[in-house]
Amino acid sequence: MRAFALLALLAAHACSTPPRSPTVEPATWELAGTITWEGHFRRPHETRTIPATVRVQRGMARLRIDLAETWASTRPASTTTFVASEREPGCRVRPPGAAAFTCERAGEAGDRLVALLRASDDPAQPAMVRRWQHPRLGDIADRAQWATTAAGPELHVVWHRDHDRAELRLRPVGGPTTASPPDDAFAVGEPTLRDRPPVPARFSTLAPGVHALVLPDADTRSLVVEFADHVVLCETSTDNGAGERLLAAIERHLPGKPVRHVLCGHYHPHYTGGLRPVLARGATFVAPQGLAEFGREIAARPFRDPPDALAASGRTAAVEPFAGQWRHADAANELLAVDIGADSEHTDEYVVFVLPRQRLLFQGDLGWFVRGDATQAGGDRARGLLRAIDARQLPIDTLVQGWPTVGRVTMPLQDLRALLAR
Repeated sequence: MRAFALLALLAAHACSTPPRSPTVEPATWELAGTITWEGHFRRPHETRTIPATVRVQRGMARLRIDLAETWASTRPASTTTFVASEREPGCRVRPPGAAAFTCERAGEAGDRLVALLRASDDPAQPAMVRRWQHPRLGDIADRAQWATTAAGPELHVVWHRDHDRAELRLRPVGGPTTASPPDDAFAVGEPTLRDRPPVPARFSTLAPGVHALVLPDADTRSLVVEFADHVVLCETSTDNGAGERLLAAIERHLPGKPVRHVLCGHYHPHYTGGLRPVLARGATFVAPQGLAEFGREIAARPFRDPPDALAASGRTAAVEPFAGQWRHADAANELLAVDIGADSEHTDEYVVFVLPRQRLLFQGDLGWFVRGDATQAGGDRARGLLRAIDARQLPIDTLVQGWPTVGRVTMPLQDLRALLAR
């Protein structure tokens, strides 16, 4: 049987397909190749390509997919497991290192990957395409397609998750085995619910004229700097819906003060994902040159079916690049946005937000992390942050961390120095 047809039969009962009678015997099939991730790296659209294998186990009414990725030769592959049944919608997903599965609804990332690996049992069908609207990227498509290469048939897969994009290039390894997978291959126990329903942003005041907005379900903290007749929003959370919730909280807690400027510390999705709704209200995006170009790209993303707030507004996004530092001040407050760049040890451009009158610095994810009862300095990133503070003689006494949103989120500068001196 040809490779593409057999793979299609193995995955024919993906969780997103309607129930039907099994047509093939239980079997196991393996593919190997690479997976290229576009995600949380130093600059927009930077990628990493690493070895990957996909193992498909087919029971009469169940399907299991193990996606193994090798990030370092000295460590074992990290494996994500997806288990689906024709008897219920959605999938069960176990991330690398986790002991338990979580539930995903139909149409979410795991369910879409299973559907992609379904392919078609008709060799003439050029591709299996699933078009959908991503809450951050807009109208996109996931895709699976077989190609003929010098090494034989190769499956190309494009797959989007919430915060990253993957491209898989996989070739069949040997042939299928027809032995029945063990029953425990499909055991998921009592999976936990992954969904956390959206909740309003939690508003708190850090200092006079300086406020924080936390979205617990997105695990993001944004900064709102209050001026005489407007506010500046720093960090926009993960996606359009999150951005709308930030705007609703500002309107509720600071009525009559629209967002005039919006800034993001760096390009990663946790910070730029909710930019479009803010641009739709007429705010100007202020950023270093590279991040400013990325902001224009975000504004140009296609949200047609249905249109989001920016697409419906017909606005052309206002973008203001800066080099090094941007200052915004009136009689009520003052904000310095400082690009510390490579000192971040994280991204090529990285903006920290300094409130000179409150002697406070807000930064996204450089400083420290709290786990249990222990406070741990944030390694190279924290050292780079401290180096940037000292080199620029930034007028601060206290740091505030954007992510993670749990644990200790404020710290005197002298405490960070002490932690890093250990």
